[in-house]
Amino acid sequence: MGTTDDAADWGRLDLAWAGIREHVLDLDGRPVRVLRVEADGGGTEPQLLVHGLGGAASNWIDVMGGLRRYGPVVALDLPGFGHTPLASASAVGVAGHAEVVLAAADALGWDRFALHGNSMGGLVATLIAAAHPERVARLVLVSPALPPSCPLAMIPPPRATVVGVLPMALPARRTRQLMRLIFTEPEGVRPSLLQVMAADSRPRDQQEAEDHKQALIQSTRSIARHWVDPRHLYRSIDAVQAPTLLLGGTADALVPARVLRKVLARRSDWAGAVLDEHRHALMLDDPTEFLARVELWRRTTDAAVA
Repeated sequence: MGTTDDAADWGRLDLAWAGIREHVLDLDGRPVRVLRVEADGGGTEPQLLVHGLGGAASNWIDVMGGLRRYGPVVALDLPGFGHTPLASASAVGVAGHAEVVLAAADALGWDRFALHGNSMGGLVATLIAAAHPERVARLVLVSPALPPSCPLAMIPPPRATVVGVLPMALPARRTRQLMRLIFTEPEGVRPSLLQVMAADSRPRDQQEAEDHKQALIQSTRSIARHWVDPRHLYRSIDAVQAPTLLLGGTADALVPARVLRKVLARRSDWAGAVLDEHRHALMLDDPTEFLARVELWRRTTDAAVA
């Protein structure tokens, strides 16, 4: 695995990020930027973290240190997001993102791993877990972009989703928009996290700016196509074999609490909670709560995974 010039320990930016380093994975000539931290605590189960629409690997940075007790942790930038270049238009749909996630696991040498996904990343993770049960040992979904349970209905993205997502295509507004969608108290977010999030949303050059724009547009269209007829997605939900934890919030403007409750009712064997007053990315808004929920759930699923 090749490394970027900035492979120094990110603990220099914030002590909470000690041990995290930035690398570039080579996926048969396609570079994919990742953040990686090695296991610390005896755990051996790898964990792969997938961000949502308009996000980046750094969306997971505050929980990577806590997750490393279970095994090595990698968060990746999907094509066209963060600092992963856009290889082709076909790489930025939901199916293309799933292929990249699996290719990243292959490049890391991970045959079986825990898969975490937020928002669009949760949709991608669900499809991967359904199609490749032999590879996904555990599944963690944080406000996944799943549709309402209406198999025959034409379901466009909710107005709140469109209003929330489209302004993010404008670089000057992207970070402010994400702040309002993610954090219960935006004014309390520490400067180091703001700095990293801004750096990942700010294009490094004109080509990256165009990649961000195209990735947002094409990924949004792909999600909408999956939502028009959600029967395939619900078949995928039904097909997931891995122990699954689903987390969301009642103050989420993008994925309504009722959608998550319907999924939990459909899959009564899944663990989950819709938390009062939490927003779209629990691992960013309240990393302590996220890690506590994951720890409790993992203890109850260890026997099933072993």
